[in-house]
Amino acid sequence: MAKKYHVRERAFLNLKTDMRAYVIGVVEDTRDKLACCKEHNSGGEIQLEMADCYDDIALHFEMNTYEERENSLYKIRKLAEIIIAVKNAIEIEVESLNERQAVTPHDRASAAVH
Repeated sequence: MAKKYHVRERAFLNLKTDMRAYVIGVVEDTRDKLACCKEHNSGGEIQLEMADCYDDIALHFEMNTYEERENSLYKIRKLAEIIIAVKNAIEIEVESLNERQAVTPHDRASAAVH
């Protein structure tokens, strides 16, 4: 039987795709595995890798025991929470910088005169 996946995605993290930064996310779908024996009672492939122009990181999500599965859920939820918070903060900063840079030097000078 061919493997099925919940997620199997690779993407570049820069608009210019000749730059190295990337993310790879893979989670195998094991719901159809039989529960009859130990051979079929393990987790499938899980991969989360990220890289910028210089460094790589590969995160591991262990699924063998109940405790490992709970820790893997905690890890990915915490990552998602922080990534969303950073995304929201960057969006605020981009908007703020765009507004400040939209004002020409002449406008700034005339606004400073009382």
